[in-house]
Amino acid sequence: MEKVATDIYTFSELRNNGFTYVDKSDALYAMASGESGKQFFIARPRRFGKSLAVSTLKSLFLGERELYADLAIEPKWDWSKRWPVLHLDMGSAQTATVPELHRRWRAILANECSRNGIPFRDDENPSTAFENVVNDLSAKSPDGQMVLLVDEYDKPLLGHIMKPDVTEFRDAINAFYSVIKTLESKQRFTFITGVSKFSKVSIFSDLNNLKDWTMHPKAATLFGYTHEEVLKYFPGCIHALGEANGLSDEAAFAKIIEWYDGYKFEENAKPVINPVSLGLCFDNGKFSDYWSATAMPTFLIDILKEHPLDFSTVNVSETALNAYEPDKPRIVTLLFQTGYLTIKDFCQIGTSRRYGLRFPNLEIENSFLDNVVGAYVGQDPEISSGFGFDAAKALYSHDVPKFIKALKSLFRDIPYDMTDRQNEQMWQTICYVVLRSIGVNVNGEVKTNDGRIDMVVDLPNDIYIVEFKLDRPAAEAMEQIKGKDYAGKYALSKKRVTLVGISFSAAKRTIVEELVEELPHD
Repeated sequence: MEKVATDIYTFSELRNNGFTYVDKSDALYAMASGESGKQFFIARPRRFGKSLAVSTLKSLFLGERELYADLAIEPKWDWSKRWPVLHLDMGSAQTATVPELHRRWRAILANECSRNGIPFRDDENPSTAFENVVNDLSAKSPDGQMVLLVDEYDKPLLGHIMKPDVTEFRDAINAFYSVIKTLESKQRFTFITGVSKFSKVSIFSDLNNLKDWTMHPKAATLFGYTHEEVLKYFPGCIHALGEANGLSDEAAFAKIIEWYDGYKFEENAKPVINPVSLGLCFDNGKFSDYWSATAMPTFLIDILKEHPLDFSTVNVSETALNAYEPDKPRIVTLLFQTGYLTIKDFCQIGTSRRYGLRFPNLEIENSFLDNVVGAYVGQDPEISSGFGFDAAKALYSHDVPKFIKALKSLFRDIPYDMTDRQNEQMWQTICYVVLRSIGVNVNGEVKTNDGRIDMVVDLPNDIYIVEFKLDRPAAEAMEQIKGKDYAGKYALSKKRVTLVGISFSAAKRTIVEELVEELPHD
């Protein structure tokens, strides 16, 4: 049985204690060798091994060759050279005020000076202290250069998204990291990583020298495990997981893909599996939602409250996907960067590039829906899931009146301020979220040859085609379903097809009329 690490992010500890290391050193060599540049930035969601990659690079430049025995990079690397390494781990640099952040930065720099055996030349301005450390470390090296590794560079800012002081923190971070460009000549190699990518006019305005490999093909599978890697490095774990769940090895691997696979960080790349979730699955011997152990960031919930998103169908431009302003965050960009959405499809017409996004896998969908139900309906998710369960039970038993009754009960308990920006999409999204959160196979904005169906509920014996209207009669919804022959898409399904037109009232904030028609079924 392979030893799987789920809480070790230090390369030397991983290797010295016999834990399985999925060899990513060849991809790291593409950056570290200098053949493709020397200053890189990559953004990835949490729990994807960013800290381990930073630690691996640190050991590499310190010349700890014994740790790389049997790895792809070992015969390629020039082990005769070593460089001083400044490792800035910003994971602990989340503070309430900018002065506190300045003090924390200076403490991190002081600790790094101690580790490198040089005196710390402090300064009230952390940027000046940063400059001093870079200059002093580079002076220790025969070639006058040092290595700079910054992990979780954005952590000091993320806790202030959607807060009044976000601009103050943004400016402070911009000033601190500007040293990286100012002293570029003193750096043999620079690698910066975090969750978010901010736009060029923000934190990266002074870091335009960095090569952004966030969506570069060479880095697409650097974080996360490909199917081939899981099969190669964890055959014993897959077998044990299968035995624990009464599955063959093949069936266990298929469930791994269903639960933890699906992330794509470049449109043509192979999908990758979340490494931490997979490790916890192996460790616990069960398929479960391990992502939600770390709560969804509160700023995402706050934005979703203000701007409900129909995440059943998300299509965005390349610009919207890439970056955002800390003081003007875009929910789709945030959901992509934090790992709740990933690339599903891609289309380029001329110079225009657009991406279709989706949930990567079952784990993320469960985690997201559990968190977002409360944001959309303004009540305890347990309450809304009860209404959702009643609605789903009615659909499974083909009792559409009870389904409508359950929805009315749900909408009746939604606070007034949650529905003050009404449109059809809002009501549609609430229905989708509540049903999907309890595991019902529901799809929104389903494409046909003549339009999009608002919602389709696909059950073992039944198909429900649902169209929503706001302040317009249910008859209009039914006419649209029939006029565009939405049911034709399911003519060969051999399931009972039921058409449902629903009318919401903006004044009453609930369903006021419904029409139901069951199509002939053999």
